[in-house]
Amino acid sequence: MKLLRLILILAALAIGPAPAIAQDWTARASVDSSSFLVGDRITVRVDLNHPRGAIIRPQIPDTLGGFHVLERRPMQELSDTVSTGQFVFARYDSGTALLPPLKFAFSVPGDTVRRTLSTNPLLLTVVTVPVDTTQDFRDLKPPLAVPLTMQEILLSAGIILALAGAAYAAYRYWKKWRARKAAGGGAASSPARPAHVIALEQLALLKEKKLWQQGHVKEFYTEVTEILRRYFENRYAMMAMEETTDEIIAGLRRLRFPEQMLAEAERILRRADLVKFAKYQPSIPEHEEMFTVVHAVVDKTKIVVMTPVPAGETQAVAHAGA
Repeated sequence: MKLLRLILILAALAIGPAPAIAQDWTARASVDSSSFLVGDRITVRVDLNHPRGAIIRPQIPDTLGGFHVLERRPMQELSDTVSTGQFVFARYDSGTALLPPLKFAFSVPGDTVRRTLSTNPLLLTVVTVPVDTTQDFRDLKPPLAVPLTMQEILLSAGIILALAGAAYAAYRYWKKWRARKAAGGGAASSPARPAHVIALEQLALLKEKKLWQQGHVKEFYTEVTEILRRYFENRYAMMAMEETTDEIIAGLRRLRFPEQMLAEAERILRRADLVKFAKYQPSIPEHEEMFTVVHAVVDKTKIVVMTPVPAGETQAVAHAGA
């Protein structure tokens, strides 16, 4: 039994207690020179001695004693117990200055206490560029030309396109405002003759030209849709001649245009867009349908003027009927 207790005691001594952390740690800061110019990069090397498995966390703020941190390089392990790191500082005032100790937080597995360690301070001298008074004063050199990067070029191009788009939108808005003002403060102004009369006359004239029969398909679709657009302008005080098909349909929908006629109008306007911009070749029945649909849209949405009958004439007609 005594022999067993002696073996256990020897084993415990061999394992030993937890390491004395504070005694196993040292930190030293060093620089290659003690004199620097204003704004120079001051590289400070830090060498740490520590127990095995230690976790190191530098605690260095962005500014320290008038020195500005430019770069923090990762700590590197030279061995199980030695680590090194570099920190780059700069100072923009001249004179002798003290770089305060650099602090590091550390912990060791199995030790729950958070500890810190500090390096030695560094006394540094920062000087300005000496002026050679024996030389004549000379003009300053012109500024260096810095080439534009692709990112800067793309950003400039995007800004220009955005400004161009905004200018175009403002121009469209101005034209619409001007048209409404000319129409009397936004109220729809009727043409000299009813809009449907003008549209039907233009359809008749277009039919006599026989454009698509002579192979002028694109010209035919351009003219027939212009008749419909002009009718919308005269009938609803829209800017249909300058709007896209999507804008025309959206405007008619806001005006509660009949749904069936809206679908018909959208169908032929989009067909015309395909012919004018996508080189679509419609069939002969589609040519003939253009006249039919435009005529129907105009006829179904025209303004019907009701002429009132004087009261005396109404009584006379009623008496005659009796």
